[in-house]
Amino acid sequence: MIFFLWESMKQAWRALLSNKVRSALTMLGVIIGIFSVITLVTIGEGAKKYVTDQVQSLGAGYDSFIMVAGKDNSVPPNPKFVYADIELIKSRVPGVKDVVAINPGSGDIYYGKKKYKAPVIIGTTANNMALMGWGLASGRFFNEAEVEARRKVAVIGPKVAKDIFGEISPLGEKIKIRGNNYLIIGVTEAKGSIGVFDMDARVILPVTTAQNMMGTGNIMRMNIFPKDVAKMDEVKAKVKVLMERRLGNDDFRFITQQGILDIVNNILVVLTGFVSGIAAISLLVGGIGIMNIMLVAVNERVREIGVRKAIGAKSRDIVLQFLVESMMISLLGGALGIIIGLLGAFLIMFFIKGTLVIAWWAVILATVVSAVVGIFFGVYPAVRAARLDPVIALRYE
Repeated sequence: MIFFLWESMKQAWRALLSNKVRSALTMLGVIIGIFSVITLVTIGEGAKKYVTDQVQSLGAGYDSFIMVAGKDNSVPPNPKFVYADIELIKSRVPGVKDVVAINPGSGDIYYGKKKYKAPVIIGTTANNMALMGWGLASGRFFNEAEVEARRKVAVIGPKVAKDIFGEISPLGEKIKIRGNNYLIIGVTEAKGSIGVFDMDARVILPVTTAQNMMGTGNIMRMNIFPKDVAKMDEVKAKVKVLMERRLGNDDFRFITQQGILDIVNNILVVLTGFVSGIAAISLLVGGIGIMNIMLVAVNERVREIGVRKAIGAKSRDIVLQFLVESMMISLLGGALGIIIGLLGAFLIMFFIKGTLVIAWWAVILATVVSAVVGIFFGVYPAVRAARLDPVIALRYE
């Protein structure tokens, strides 16, 4: 059986090579279908990893959740959180390990006659560095005493440092924001961009200082870190009850990394379904093409089939021969579709500077689908060939 299968494969290979153009056109539908699925799934996995990395770089990791002002994200928020809420949450909810407050803002920076236009200004607490991984390239981060004292100190991003100070160290220099001077005590590590938000073009101030600068005593967002990540939902529920009592309303919402990823996944599922529908049509067309070509092959090799049956070949041998040829066409098309799909995904991720994540389950699924298409659409031509009467086949011209 193995010997016969090997001989059938060699014969099928010779048949494909004898009609290269016809074989290539027959494979085209399968190639397009598999290519579409592999490319989209691979890009989707890369996009998922990109979003995960970017969300983590903002501090929305699996070990914390965000409480942000405004219940409806389509309406401008009216933040009611205050600095004292940090201690309130830590003291009233035992499951909370720590809280990081973050207040975003903007404003032009002045250094002498130089002006740096509209960087992102972030007011935050002293524990930000330890909990959210905002590393330093030089200098230091402000401490709790400086936050409590509302010190006018600043940590700047590397892009701000380079654009204003060039190759000179900015440590110990003073910049002016909204009429106030701030002493530069540190420079953050390079982080790159998250969409339109350049993480390297930011100025980080103590949250209390930022409140004074922005003219508000309120805080926009808090990252809350549970002691036990497994009890995050329980901690979230307790924080919700506490803050509703404190504020007298529920005008805030929670965001988790999983929630952000769920949104991305839902979008990718819709896109995958859409392209999978196109791929299914391509595979159907490809399968019909395979059936058509195999029927042509049967008609071209009627005398050969007659000779084989006359010298003792059984119907199952004829069926196997044509099924092997049909599967080989489909599997070769699938293999080419996988290779072209991965190459396409690699080029796309290279140009957008994303990470290539190969979904091996999609590659395996594509291979199985290719084989199934070959078998399904090769059965009828193979059975038709096996049913030929050897006497009539030998007289066929």
